[in-house]
Amino acid sequence: MMPRLTKFMFVVGFLLTTIMSYANNLAYAQNQTFTFHLKNVSIKTVLQTIEKQSEFIFMYRSDLLDTSKKVSVDADKKSVSQILDQILEGTAVTYEINDRQIVLKKAEKPIAAPQQSSAKTISGLVTDGDGNPVIGATVKVKDTTTGVITDIDGRYSIKANIGQILVFSYIGFNTEERTIKSETSINVRMMEASVGLEDVVIIGYGQQKKESVVSSLNTIGPAELNVKQRNLRNTLAGQIAGVIAVQRSGEPGNDAAAFYIRGQSSYAGGTNPLVLVDGVPRSMDDIDVDEIESFTVLKDAAATAVYGAEGANGVVLITSKRGKVQKTQVNVSAQYSIVTPTRMPQTLNAYDYLSLYNEAVWNDKGNPTLEGYNPYYSQEVLDKYRTGEDPDLYPSVNWYDLLQEHTQSQRYTINFRGGSDKVRFFASGAYYSEDGIFKSNPTEKYNANIGLQRFNLRSNVDMDLTKTTQLSIDMSGQYLRKNQPGYSSDEIFDYISHFPVHVIPMYYSDGSASDHGASGYGVEDQPYNMLNNSGYSKTWSAFLQTKVTLRQKLDFITQGLSVKGSVSFDADFFSTMMRDKTPETYYALGRNDDGTLNKKMMKDGSALSDPWIDDTDGTKKIYMEASLDYSREFNKVHDVTGTLLYMQKETQYQNKGGLQLLPYRKQSVVVRATYGYDNRYMFEASMGMTGSENFYQGHRWGIFPAVGAAWFVSHEKFMQGIEDYISKLKLRVSYGITGNDNIGGSTRFPYRESINTGAAGYSFGLTPGANGGASNSPGMGVVEGSFAMPNLSWEIEKKFNVGIDLGLFRGRVDFSADYFFNRRSDILLQRRTVSNVTGFRVMPYQNFGIVNNQGIDANLILKQRIGNVDLSARGNITFARNEIIEYDEVPQKYDYQNYTGNSIGDEELYIAEGLYTPDDFDVTTAADGSQSYKLKSGLPVPAANVAPGDIKYKDVNSDGVIDQYDLTYDHGLYGAIPEIVYGFGLNAEWKGFFVGVFFQGTAHSSVNLMANSSNMMPFVKGVDNASARVEALNRWSAVEPYNQNVLYPRLRSGAFDHNMFESTWWYRNAGFLRLKNIEVGYEFNEKVLRTLKMKNLRIYLQGNNIAVWDHVKLWDPELGSANSGAKYPLCSNYTIGLEVAF
Repeated sequence: MMPRLTKFMFVVGFLLTTIMSYANNLAYAQNQTFTFHLKNVSIKTVLQTIEKQSEFIFMYRSDLLDTSKKVSVDADKKSVSQILDQILEGTAVTYEINDRQIVLKKAEKPIAAPQQSSAKTISGLVTDGDGNPVIGATVKVKDTTTGVITDIDGRYSIKANIGQILVFSYIGFNTEERTIKSETSINVRMMEASVGLEDVVIIGYGQQKKESVVSSLNTIGPAELNVKQRNLRNTLAGQIAGVIAVQRSGEPGNDAAAFYIRGQSSYAGGTNPLVLVDGVPRSMDDIDVDEIESFTVLKDAAATAVYGAEGANGVVLITSKRGKVQKTQVNVSAQYSIVTPTRMPQTLNAYDYLSLYNEAVWNDKGNPTLEGYNPYYSQEVLDKYRTGEDPDLYPSVNWYDLLQEHTQSQRYTINFRGGSDKVRFFASGAYYSEDGIFKSNPTEKYNANIGLQRFNLRSNVDMDLTKTTQLSIDMSGQYLRKNQPGYSSDEIFDYISHFPVHVIPMYYSDGSASDHGASGYGVEDQPYNMLNNSGYSKTWSAFLQTKVTLRQKLDFITQGLSVKGSVSFDADFFSTMMRDKTPETYYALGRNDDGTLNKKMMKDGSALSDPWIDDTDGTKKIYMEASLDYSREFNKVHDVTGTLLYMQKETQYQNKGGLQLLPYRKQSVVVRATYGYDNRYMFEASMGMTGSENFYQGHRWGIFPAVGAAWFVSHEKFMQGIEDYISKLKLRVSYGITGNDNIGGSTRFPYRESINTGAAGYSFGLTPGANGGASNSPGMGVVEGSFAMPNLSWEIEKKFNVGIDLGLFRGRVDFSADYFFNRRSDILLQRRTVSNVTGFRVMPYQNFGIVNNQGIDANLILKQRIGNVDLSARGNITFARNEIIEYDEVPQKYDYQNYTGNSIGDEELYIAEGLYTPDDFDVTTAADGSQSYKLKSGLPVPAANVAPGDIKYKDVNSDGVIDQYDLTYDHGLYGAIPEIVYGFGLNAEWKGFFVGVFFQGTAHSSVNLMANSSNMMPFVKGVDNASARVEALNRWSAVEPYNQNVLYPRLRSGAFDHNMFESTWWYRNAGFLRLKNIEVGYEFNEKVLRTLKMKNLRIYLQGNNIAVWDHVKLWDPELGSANSGAKYPLCSNYTIGLEVAF
């Protein structure tokens, strides 16, 4: 690790040393340079060349300058000022540069208002469509040289006469004109002239202007994705309102967060959102963040109904970067991270563990008087473990020493972006590597640690074949290599967490491999051997995605009409190669007279095997789409769009059997129409009609309509005059129907009946003679399998959404909030409660079940400039709670035991009322001081023989007995998926320095500490088959029998099921607040960049997953119940990064 870090730090240090002395501010004009050679051309040609190679735009009167005058320019990385000084030399024209606007004017006269007696001062505010101030807009008196530019608040003041016309113009906006009457204040809202990426949002099968959107959606871009983790899902946690992302593992390559949009609406599965990358259904797990232009989440029916069968769980649209008309820009980034596991469990050492076992045995015997009592392990034996005098025979092993305190990851990217009027391109490449936290020390020459490497490539090319025809060709791919031990990380962590610490060392002092002397449950394998002496596996994964799109404008038929067709082919493949090994293991019985170990062999060994293929699989996907699109504005008031689209896709899996080898196919027809009036009233209607192979004829096609409307209140005339306070106010409402046909990938054509030809033979009741040879059950039975279900049909989800978008104080505050109510019905499931007397041998599939899901999501952005400091803050929150209205269950004896009425994932638990105390018992004391206990009359009686310190459960039904009827859903705890997710952060910039911090949190979720009793409860499998966590010292003790403030109840020397029941004693609030990201850095100013011949240079330090505050404490709460902590931990990352643009 150190050589790589040293090399990285050398590069960063060299760059810093070179450029730190140049740091200060400079404007865009001073940074932008030009290289071109023009001979004997007009001044107009020179100006056009500058505009094409930059973001400059020239403004001048046509009679001001003879632009046909011939000049020659030999520019080699010259600034615009140097070129203008040359071509305007000898003329009476000078220039003024205002950011990216260059105004040509007469040299001898400054811009001034005409001095006329009727002139008066006109002032006002210029805003964009969302009410944000337009800074630097030009305000001119028409047909004069009088003009001003709006200030940082979008305000202007100009002198003009009644009857004259003010002209408002700005790059990218339509020019507006206003005739001066008697008023002294004129406010103008400027509309975008050409819609660019920043002015639109991506929606289903297309894009819309931001101001025209009626649906509930959220979009983030590169700025919000600046902390770049390997897996995009983990980056999104807490970033987007409506998204619930929970990371359940930290293992490289297996750490993708569980991902939900507005929670869960189905208890039968199929809750994953639809993910489309550049319009094609794909995975988002291995996309490099630097390839992404925008990430959009569609949440309500108006946004998702066009996806029909796949829109019920929400839709994610990822758009990759594309080329621009600009000189080719090269962006390079490099990151190096130190990765540190968090919340690593700790086990008791052998001395404390065996002492604790002595206490457990003492408890079992009724806590007799210690005087004269002989403990199970004598003090002499305990001291041998404590002193470590013979670690072979009296070891004290910390199996967590098999893990490293730190490891590393690296990430490097390069991309090229540019193009001309005819061809535009974006090409990128990325490399990422991360090492696991295992200490690999095999006897043979291979690395058993987890290691992940990923390579990304992408090329997006857009070509204008004609003025009306555009061809786009996209290709991308990922290649992954993963190395890991012969056992999975979950298996290794499971054994590390519970393997006994006092039985055997990791390996004996003579170098031989150790093994447990009495192999049984939980000790069949030994952690050190699992990691270092069991071989290794290597997995290669390759993903290829291609897409070709042809767009044709049909303005010759009618203006605004176009047609588009797309075809994509995706293929992925993986193969896992194994080399296994079995060590020759021994168990030491003692020492021989010569001091050598007296060992017995436990397992025969085998050398590292030749490579063999453990698993292969692959998928091919074909996606086709054709659409007819219409978009037109009439009289600058009526905005009309329409889409008619057909989609077909096919997925085929390799290495499957039977019907699963057949392609999975789906078709859809989509219709959408929108209408906007005067940018005030917006209406949208859409319909997705989807055909699915999962249903019988007559039920295959589902129709999923949706309608939406929005009112841009702030665009009304009665809102004029309060733009300083309310710059944007928009109300939205939508209702629609979406569907789901997902019943699991292993089930094909569930409506068909099936025959089972492998049933047991029928018993004829014959008694064969001694030599008769006849069988009582000849042959294999042929019976019915599943019955035909011709009426099986779609899951239906009805979605209602109402929202508000609010902007205050000229864009300084931006707020949006939505309330949603979704009702999922006709849930596709395999019945559980059909009686056997019906003759069903296999429970049938049926549309059965209803779930309501409702909540709110909101986000807030604040912006403020204080002096030279730019401040911004952002926050979002999602609350989603579901309720099961109808569930396939037998009605219970008590209502509190019905799953119906609860939320998906709620657990049925005993309610713990604390621990029993001596006051709960009639106590009998024997001669040796040991005590026996009998519950006092009137107390509920459990099945177990309890004693002080055992868990006391509530008698919920008040029948005087603790049994299964005291399990209840009414306990105040929540399921594993959080109902509340939130995030908030603050950013500040000052003269190139920047700092940012972001917090992520969840609430209303629970974890079960006793998810795996072998990993949590001491001595469940006996003393020699387990270990104990250090938290076991926080236990009930007979010395303090009334102490309830403990984690563990009365310890027993073996399994005591009563104390391990699923109860509120072991459940914890899994809500947490995490310091997710912190970043500090410096972005070099344009003067330095020009000297270094760069366009951007940024260096930063980042921390990810820095700290967490929670109630679980034993492990990171985001891991969930986590096999009672025996899970690959989440890790902190500390990163140094560099970004350079040329």
